[in-house]
Amino acid sequence: MAFVFQSLLVFYLLAKVKDTDGPTEFGSSDSSRIQQAFVNEKEPSVLSKSTCGTLSKTALSAIKRATTKKCKEELSDIACKLKNNQLVPERLPNYCPRKDSVPGSSLGCFHDNNQSRLLSSYGVKLPGLTNQKCIDLCAQSAFLYAGTHNGKECYCGNKKPSLEHLLTKTYCSVPCDGQSSQTCGGVDATEIFDSGVPTRDSAKLQAPIVNGTAKIAFILTLNGRALRQVTRLLRVIYRPHHVYLIHVDARQDFLFRSLLQLELKYPNIRISRKRQSSIWGGVSLLDVLLQSMEQLLEIDSQWQFVFNLSESDFPLRSIESLEALLAANPGRNFLKSHGRQTRQFIHKQGLDRVFHQCESRMWRVGDRNLPAGIRIDGGSDWVGLARSVVEFATSPSHSNDPLLRGLKELYRYTLLPAESFFHVLILNSKFCDSYADNNLRMTLWRRSQGCLCQHRHVVDWCGCSPMVFRTADWTHLTSVMAKSTVFFARKFEAAIDQSVMNRLEEQLTNTSLSYPGLDCYWESAYHRADLTPKPNQALLAVALSLAKHSISLLLQNSVAECPGLRPSRVVAITSYFRHDHYQGDLIHFEVDEKEVEFEALVKPLTKTTHLMESPRILSTLQVGSDFDPKEQVFRNRLGVLTSRSKPIVIFKWTGHINTTAASQLAHLVWFDPDDNVRAVHNVNVTDASKVI
Repeated sequence: MAFVFQSLLVFYLLAKVKDTDGPTEFGSSDSSRIQQAFVNEKEPSVLSKSTCGTLSKTALSAIKRATTKKCKEELSDIACKLKNNQLVPERLPNYCPRKDSVPGSSLGCFHDNNQSRLLSSYGVKLPGLTNQKCIDLCAQSAFLYAGTHNGKECYCGNKKPSLEHLLTKTYCSVPCDGQSSQTCGGVDATEIFDSGVPTRDSAKLQAPIVNGTAKIAFILTLNGRALRQVTRLLRVIYRPHHVYLIHVDARQDFLFRSLLQLELKYPNIRISRKRQSSIWGGVSLLDVLLQSMEQLLEIDSQWQFVFNLSESDFPLRSIESLEALLAANPGRNFLKSHGRQTRQFIHKQGLDRVFHQCESRMWRVGDRNLPAGIRIDGGSDWVGLARSVVEFATSPSHSNDPLLRGLKELYRYTLLPAESFFHVLILNSKFCDSYADNNLRMTLWRRSQGCLCQHRHVVDWCGCSPMVFRTADWTHLTSVMAKSTVFFARKFEAAIDQSVMNRLEEQLTNTSLSYPGLDCYWESAYHRADLTPKPNQALLAVALSLAKHSISLLLQNSVAECPGLRPSRVVAITSYFRHDHYQGDLIHFEVDEKEVEFEALVKPLTKTTHLMESPRILSTLQVGSDFDPKEQVFRNRLGVLTSRSKPIVIFKWTGHINTTAASQLAHLVWFDPDDNVRAVHNVNVTDASKVI
């Protein structure tokens, strides 16, 4: 039997009309009152001394904010090594020079100025400029030519200068800013060098072979509790002749425990026991990939390609069509590059910064120079790699390779390492000709929503994430499929929109789905058998209270018949959705001294009272926590708040504004459980909607 109840909230919201005008945003006094409503944490102690003298402000900030002695010491040690130039290799070998070129060779001195720059792709003034420093900078960004100008300026480009601009060497006689015994161009002259890097052309893909086949290894790196979505993904991509390795985050016991049974039924599916806790942008993400690839080499000796997926991925085409493409392109490596603005990519990606992961956070430690001699690239961490590259990257026999060893040292302290490690390794090694600038994936970017720094709680950086596909994106999704070679798309989330996956599967299988519960979705929120993460005690307390209330409603006319029917323990809590709308949480509980269990459906109810004189009527009013600004949803669906919660209110007005009302201003008043006012926000009703 199902019941619907209003869940208990620690904070309440009251909106009423004020009779005076005011600003659309709340003032500083209101802001301070809000801050006082939360518990002030004590400032952690800071390591007062460093073994290498004064550290940078960035390093000191990280050390100060870290809470454990171990993490503070690690950050201090890394900051010292960075300061002493012991952390990042200064130069790494490039085993992929451009054919018929001599890296670093001079093409001559050419007439050049600001009005008609010969190398116009990129230019910068470099302190301590030398010819080699400029060549390394341009090679790093995959420019074919480098030029030094007027002793301090470096220019890069891909167009070889015409001999009609050639001058005698005497015109390039200005001493280099970083080495006076060397000349770096002239006042109106630039000495141009061959960087030696290959052109940006990627390996062209051959058309799929009809009935062609290739054995694929899939790595599924999973997080969260979306068991049904994971099993659906596996059902669609599973084939007996492929191999599947599943890594579940070390903090997700429910998902790990639930998937273990797959090993008993499917011999080609393995659940990794070497589990790590991964965070957005963390070094652990690359560790998980390399570790999983190493395991796959031990598990099966026949697979030819490896693809990594997450619980948010879903196929766009059949696995057979992917096999046909791979069979036609043996040895290819499928990666997606950022594009042509490498310097901008390096800065936005934070590759020129040092990061360290500890306390489940990526701490920014300071700035660094990337190794000279190699070409930098990157883009997406969702890749398809040939077995030969995997063997090179993971086999102990290659551990002393200077390039591989140096890159592993570099990426140990790099933000989002999986988004560029394999790109850089392939483009600077013997595998460079195998680089196909296509990772066969599709993502949906809306950067105004996806770049809101929602990961600041785990990383000292702002990053962007793709949007979840919804049914409204169907036209865009199918149009990209029609004109691009893509086999997977991400992100999908059944708790937000399952209908779009239903349509994709129907198109994929060319059948009409009709099984029971197709329009429904269930996702675990808690189970008593979970070892990690630690249960939310407030949620359990509220759930047990609601369970007792449900029993009282059930027995309101027959208490005498079941006097000992009292809920004793919550077994599980499961969120329930239908037609892509949250229907409530199912609380599964036991009762005292009875061999019987019950399940109650509970859902928070929103109650609003509209004032007759109001200048505008509220159409939406929601209070909760764990708000996802990218998808504009509350992740804390049941709405149970504690003293540590950060409450959020979302409100929207109806379209009509009563311009004759005395005021266009309303109050949002926050109360604690003791009915004390904790904060007040002034809201202008002319705002269409707002999140506070």
